[in-house]
Amino acid sequence: MLNDIVEARKKKEDYYEVMLQIPEKEFFNSYDNISDTAAKEILTNYLRHHQDDGKPHDIEIKHSKPNHIVNIEAKLYYENNDHTRQLYI
Repeated sequence: MLNDIVEARKKKEDYYEVMLQIPEKEFFNSYDNISDTAAKEILTNYLRHHQDDGKPHDIEIKHSKPNHIVNIEAKLYYENNDHTRQLYI
């Protein structure tokens, strides 16, 4: 599923707004329903997969049934420009 996600970011004053768009078919192959838990899990895995150090806050998930898309939106903070240890997947 991670390879089917489309990402968009917008820089704000001290954080980034990030939006992940997932085809609903891919989402529902892995999850039974739309939930905050699923949103947090997907965003966390996506950031790890891309070795992104952003710390997500205010995570929201929405299902656009007419467009057959699941959207996950969040704020990403990069505090003190600290980097987490590198992950090998």
